[in-house]
Amino acid sequence: MNDRANTFFDTDLQIHRLSADPAVRRAARKEFEESRPSAMSAFSMVELKGNYIQSLVLLSRKIGDSDTFSEAFSRVQNSGGRKASLMLAQLVCWLDGPDFELNPWVEAQRVLLTHLDAQIEASWEQFLNSVDVLFDDFKCTRASEPPEIEAGRWVARIPKCQDNNRRCKILSFMRQHTLELERLVEAISAMEPGGKTNELNKITKVARRTLNEKTFRWEGNTCRQVGDLLIGLQSKVGKELVSSNRREHGPMHEPLGYNFREFPIASIRSK
Repeated sequence: MNDRANTFFDTDLQIHRLSADPAVRRAARKEFEESRPSAMSAFSMVELKGNYIQSLVLLSRKIGDSDTFSEAFSRVQNSGGRKASLMLAQLVCWLDGPDFELNPWVEAQRVLLTHLDAQIEASWEQFLNSVDVLFDDFKCTRASEPPEIEAGRWVARIPKCQDNNRRCKILSFMRQHTLELERLVEAISAMEPGGKTNELNKITKVARRTLNEKTFRWEGNTCRQVGDLLIGLQSKVGKELVSSNRREHGPMHEPLGYNFREFPIASIRSK
């Protein structure tokens, strides 16, 4: 297969494909159906585990440990914030919406946990199989670690990277893109301060440090801090990268040398 024919999808498109907003969900799924052959960075699996699967695990734990739905919702909101609360609301909507019986709670709890278990178990393979090609240039160790059951409960850990728990080739991958990093630092440094997001500032800091030290400090969670950079660099081999993340990929794609097409989430959302 010619890599240049592949349309890359960012992590956010995967999440939009599962959105509670019908308009967003339809538009994202249409993108996946019509933009073939499709591709995804293996590193997106790490982000999907952190941004989606871990929230499902949190829902399962809080619901399983609560005596009422109101208690479960409060615990989810306090522990997982707005995103996890919306996911719980989406689950109830999918089940029966306002007709879903929350009492007796033991029965509702059982139904909710059954659906969450099924989704956690299936989601990893669903993500992997959602595209035609998975690019794993730097052999990310964290991207090969699916959620697991321990002592009867799901866990979806993303360990910090250390010498004894990773096998990746991120150092050689980053060495191949020195010129791109130089162009990126120059381009972002020339931007007005108001146009720089926290993500762009983190990416610029890591890129500058990598150039100055002539090595990429991968230890800890560095890669997760610069996920958009890694996915952008990987998508260079494809036709384009489709993402709703304009504030980062907009300034980055030209200096890094990949094509970017925005998924216009704001105009698609149901009003």
